Amino acid sequence: MKIYNEIKEHLTMKRVVQRYGFEPDRSDFILCPFHNEKTASLKIYDKSFYCFGCGAGGDMIKFVSMLFKIGNSQAAVRLNEDFALNLTDRKADRSVYMNYVKQKAKEKTELKAYRKEYLSKCDEAKALRKILPPKRGNNWLMYAGAQARLDYLENYWFVENRWR
Repeated sequence: MKIYNEIKEHLTMKRVVQRYGFEPDRSDFILCPFHNEKTASLKIYDKSFYCFGCGAGGDMIKFVSMLFKIGNSQAAVRLNEDFALNLTDRKADRSVYMNYVKQKAKEKTELKAYRKEYLSKCDEAKALRKILPPKRGNNWLMYAGAQARLDYLENYWFVENRWR
């Protein structure tokens, strides 16, 4: 709990949201990253936030936790690192930090595997697009199968972005 209080003493909510790419307007509102919207509904206070659209709220640690989909302890470690606060070096913080590093390494390998599979699907789609519509008497079944596979690739792999 000590690290949470130290982070809250050293940082302001506005500084945290600016660090992660959000620019509050004159009234300290930003577009809420937790739901889709067209007008800014997330109010930034000195040490907390509240979204009038989806009801999300809390302190800066909760914001980082929700933004990056990590736990509160990992969010505290991330804030400590991103702002170079160098607050504590306790054994408990070390284990949290190691869990955070392991999670990031796992995400990196998953993303690398996804990219490799995506590129193979791109190559497959290129090959399928080269199959011309058959002329009279040619193999319509082969063309239909290739077109069905191409439709699947375009609708699943090239429209949805699972890493968004």
